[in-house]
Amino acid sequence: MSIQDNDSFFAEEGAGYLISVSDMMAGLLFIFIITLVAFAINFQDATGQADVATREAQEKAVLAEQERSLAEEERDLLQATVDDLTNARRLRSEMLTDIRSALEVQGIRVEVDEEHGVLRLTENAVLFPTGEAELPPDERWKLDIIGEVLASVLPCYTAVPLPDLGCKASTLGKLEAVFVEGHTDNVPIRGRFEDNWDLSAQRALYTYRGLISSQSSLARLANLTDQPIFSVSGYGDNRPINAHATLTADPVNRRIDLRFIMTPPRADAEVIKVLREGGVR
Repeated sequence: MSIQDNDSFFAEEGAGYLISVSDMMAGLLFIFIITLVAFAINFQDATGQADVATREAQEKAVLAEQERSLAEEERDLLQATVDDLTNARRLRSEMLTDIRSALEVQGIRVEVDEEHGVLRLTENAVLFPTGEAELPPDERWKLDIIGEVLASVLPCYTAVPLPDLGCKASTLGKLEAVFVEGHTDNVPIRGRFEDNWDLSAQRALYTYRGLISSQSSLARLANLTDQPIFSVSGYGDNRPINAHATLTADPVNRRIDLRFIMTPPRADAEVIKVLREGGVR
């Protein structure tokens, strides 16, 4: 082989080597570009997922704050209702105590059931003869005294008090109703009354009329919804103080109860709604 042939051979080999390196570099560059694109796509996905996670975390934080705020509102509402109920019981107890004390000064003995809000006109206060719906003449004056005492105490607990009584603002509008409840002994009725139900209702009505006969202001007392506070009901012999298995003309059971109902908390409907939404029935 001549020198010229050798030069041609090496020239061709060198050219082939350069082409191979160029192809390899192109391949590597392609792989690099593909890798870079894949990285960019993965990075974009990861960034997007991070943004979604961030938004979800923010939404959860906002929701948690709303739930916390709602829970605090429900707690405050329930506490306010409990406070209102407790205050109403305290005011009723004070009111009943004032009435009893004023009556005792006048020589009229009554009993107080603080748990049920009852001022009980027992046989030591007003005594109805068995089978009768009216008091004897020598007992009627007691209703006048009871009416006077009620007229001096109750207006401060109603919606529109008398201006000259000097009522406290904390007591106004706290009295919802006063039930004049008639009761009898368990001896069956014969005569002008149909039965003990009728007799007890007539006793309650007689008592109410006796109270307002000398104190007409009692009939005008109203609650926050502008309804009269007094109403009348009869229970016959179904709610005795002393229960008897046999027919007994027990004067303890021939009585009048004055049941005092305080104004319910103004938010009680909302409280019930909240409790029911929480699963309480």
